[in-house]
Amino acid sequence: MKRSRSLLVAASLTIVGLACSSGTGSNGSGGSSGTTQAAGGSGGAAGSGGTMVSGGNGSGGTTAKGGSLGAGGSAGLGGSTSANGGTSSQPSTGGHPGQTGTGGIGGTGGQPDGGQQPGSGGQTGTGGTETSAGGTTATSPMDGGTTPAGMSAGCNTTPTIASSAYNKGKPIAITVNGSQRRYILNVPTNYDNTHAYKLVLAIHELNGNDVEMYNENYYDLLPLSNNSAIFAAPNGVYYAGSNANSPCTGTGSGDGNCGWPAGDNNMALMDAVVAQLEQNFCIDTNHIFATGWSYGASMSYEVACERPLSGVPTTASWGVRAVAVYSAAQMSGSCQPSTTHPVAYYASHGTCDHTLTYDGTSACSTQTGVQGGVGLAKNWTTADGCTWQLPTKVTSGAHVCTKMAGCNAEYPVEFCSFNGDHTPFPDSGNESSSWGPQEVWTFLSQF
Repeated sequence: MKRSRSLLVAASLTIVGLACSSGTGSNGSGGSSGTTQAAGGSGGAAGSGGTMVSGGNGSGGTTAKGGSLGAGGSAGLGGSTSANGGTSSQPSTGGHPGQTGTGGIGGTGGQPDGGQQPGSGGQTGTGGTETSAGGTTATSPMDGGTTPAGMSAGCNTTPTIASSAYNKGKPIAITVNGSQRRYILNVPTNYDNTHAYKLVLAIHELNGNDVEMYNENYYDLLPLSNNSAIFAAPNGVYYAGSNANSPCTGTGSGDGNCGWPAGDNNMALMDAVVAQLEQNFCIDTNHIFATGWSYGASMSYEVACERPLSGVPTTASWGVRAVAVYSAAQMSGSCQPSTTHPVAYYASHGTCDHTLTYDGTSACSTQTGVQGGVGLAKNWTTADGCTWQLPTKVTSGAHVCTKMAGCNAEYPVEFCSFNGDHTPFPDSGNESSSWGPQEVWTFLSQF
């Protein structure tokens, strides 16, 4: 059921110098649609074919669906051929599954006597798809973009998570450092284990929970995904009260004091959820995203900082390609974005946010001298190699989205200013009539 989300009654958060008090802020009227995104990248150039010799099939990479043949995949240790011209038993070793190989050298085999056709050169290029381990051909859900799909261990396997456990709003138990945590999962209704899917981590706000994320279609991104993504909503830890620092257990939509206090294995929960999903389902490891509102936005910001795809600064085996945050502030003691670990960054923030300040100077907020949503966008603008410009601040009755100039093409930064209060659904404060979800999905889909 869709419901209005104009303002969260918030308790005091572990966010830099901020106390989030309750209040009722008026939402701005519906604005005009935001700017459109750039089109996805093109497929790579075709690799060269194998030379003709007598014997078995070539060991060059297979041709994948989606995008033209790429330049990847030097001739590797592709499996031996049978005496009568059977097919190769293994894929080429030019680039591990999920990455574009280099070299583009043709396979060593040709058309054998009475056999089948030789390999067709390298692996797929940018914007296309990759072959999975085991030599089968996989299709990527990417409709463009410049980062090739990566194939998780769950590709070409049958999930051990029962189908009755997902797409029904049922929490899935998972053990994290000896503590039982949980998350809720949605998998495409036409799931294909040879097809690499995006993964979106939807992180709830204070007083929210995983059930609420399921009921709200993961910030309303699920219906926009058109079965191209897997969605997971991790569940938080109690922030205060007699059960403080213990895992949240509420079964209704929302849970009092449930949040993401620092030092409570919350990043370890993200690690465990991603690891379990990568083992069970065919995840595109190069297209994992995090998104959240308020406390969930702050946690998403932290995930971007601690788990970037571009050179993970920890021992974690995964990272996010981009994050989308709504009405964010920075957690106390959190790390700073680094130019060596960029992450594409989208943010929206209301100019009259009473809970978490827009820019530290807003008349609607008592918080002063705090970065606010604008300051956090500046941090990622620097990390992503962009030229900082103060985002256009919307005037009454509209919203405006600013795309930072000069960014690394792989890591854009977008900031959307809207006339309204503390909400994940800009302008209207309601899922069904806000422009926010579509702008977010357009941003994430460009990769």
